[in-house]
Amino acid sequence: MWFGGSVSVMNPPPRPQNSHLVHPGTHGTWVSPEWPTSEQLFSACHGDRRVAVFGPCGVSDAQLHRLAVEEIPDDIAWRWPGSYTVVRLLPEQTTVWTDLGWSWPIYTTTDGDATVWASSALLLASLKGCLPDLEQLRARLQGPTAAEAIVERSYFTGVERVPPGHRLTIDNDGHVHMTSVWKPDVFTGSLTTALRTELDNAVNVRLDAGIPVSSDLSGGFDSTAVTLIAGKRLWTRGDSVLGMTAHPEGVRHGGDLDFAREAGRGRGVHHVWLPMGLEDAPYQRMDTLPPTDEPPPSAVSHAYLTKQLRWSRQRYGRLLHMTGDGGDGLFLTRPAHLIDLARQGMLWQAVKETALWAHVRQSSWSTVIKEALAPSSESLHTRFELRTGNQQATMNALLAAGRTARADGQLARTCGVDLHNPYFDSRLINLCLSVPSRRLPGPARYKPIMAKAMRDLFPANLTGRTTKGDACPDHFGGLRRALPDIRRLMRGHLADLGLLDPEHFDGLLTETAAGIHSQIHPVEAAVSLEAWLCALDRHTPTSWTRHSVGEHI
Repeated sequence: MWFGGSVSVMNPPPRPQNSHLVHPGTHGTWVSPEWPTSEQLFSACHGDRRVAVFGPCGVSDAQLHRLAVEEIPDDIAWRWPGSYTVVRLLPEQTTVWTDLGWSWPIYTTTDGDATVWASSALLLASLKGCLPDLEQLRARLQGPTAAEAIVERSYFTGVERVPPGHRLTIDNDGHVHMTSVWKPDVFTGSLTTALRTELDNAVNVRLDAGIPVSSDLSGGFDSTAVTLIAGKRLWTRGDSVLGMTAHPEGVRHGGDLDFAREAGRGRGVHHVWLPMGLEDAPYQRMDTLPPTDEPPPSAVSHAYLTKQLRWSRQRYGRLLHMTGDGGDGLFLTRPAHLIDLARQGMLWQAVKETALWAHVRQSSWSTVIKEALAPSSESLHTRFELRTGNQQATMNALLAAGRTARADGQLARTCGVDLHNPYFDSRLINLCLSVPSRRLPGPARYKPIMAKAMRDLFPANLTGRTTKGDACPDHFGGLRRALPDIRRLMRGHLADLGLLDPEHFDGLLTETAAGIHSQIHPVEAAVSLEAWLCALDRHTPTSWTRHSVGEHI
């Protein structure tokens, strides 16, 4: 599932074979033949001006028509609810506005005199036979911060990313321009009212497609909010959302499971329990990972995710699944907030919040202050006019998560389900990054604004919780079970490329599986990369054509 376009100076522009033209008579935009109804696609024409909106969006027909008639303002990417990309075709140029949450990553490459852009790096890599980028693979092994250090770098050589919240302009003479178009304003209204409105809109714009929907219901704030908002809306239609709680076989009580049980009694929620066995644990069936634009966040736990999605589709007919991913990035205040308060003259508030954070963390003041002073990665936030350290840290974490979630979406498509993450919507990000420091809760407080905004739907005991639960599968247990298969897997691409020493990694695997190392991230990164490279070997590249004949949708 992808969309894109081509601009060529002299020759017919390339486009993927069997792709569908969005606008008759022009190759400027096209989509994959299996474009799903749930993702939505809006288009309008006025003379030689053409506009398309890809992805769930709250735009009306009248508003869409005005986009084709009038100039398009740069706030278009966060004007309506949803996660969407706006494309305008003029006789002299193509313009693409990227969303703020990077839910639709846009990539570019060149082929002769043509500039090609698309929502899939894997698709563009097939145009010229691009290979995986060794420097990006090496950076990923070092850690997620290193992998995000160069915003424009994709996981394929010769394929570049367009940053989020930017305007990409491709002139018909071949010139390419990128301009940052977003900066957060200062929000002065009722934060709880605005947050609830945007949460409702982010969920409801997905329901407008009329697709049977399921949702994670882990018992945490974020998935519960999505599920209960959807349930409230669908109940008025005589329908329901399938609230799915995955749990270890034989365990249905304790911790977040009890919160999920109570939330599952909400109006318009059909609550189901999905037992997960040893065969669904992390690191199982790594040889079946499908090819994606980059190693997906759920790479090592893809057996867990795909079982959940296939079960909801085959047993309950659900074709769209919503998650609570991204909620922590939006609603948890970063330690850098403590320094922001001090720099803005709110010293007493800074002292109180530092003391509270040290108490919650059971740590010393000096450790807390050192954490707050730690410099933020220079990867993403430098693209925007962000005033505070909290904004910078939030933007870095949120955008990297939003973009990589697209790879999870590609994984979900192999199950016949479209995966949606409402918390990465542009309007929600714009709102949460617009809150001034003096109105933010300290880092020790667990999502109090969210709790207040959802108090009419949340069960009382959920509203009162003060910590985040841990609903993660047992990664260490899964690794122990899969150890022989993982050892064989890791004598492959990374070793051949000189990026990994199999003998040294064997020792790391053994010690990590035995619990000697509490950090599993180095193992997870390496296994994810190796499985992803193997998936690329199994991938059949998309064929491209320069013929002028095509269909439109």
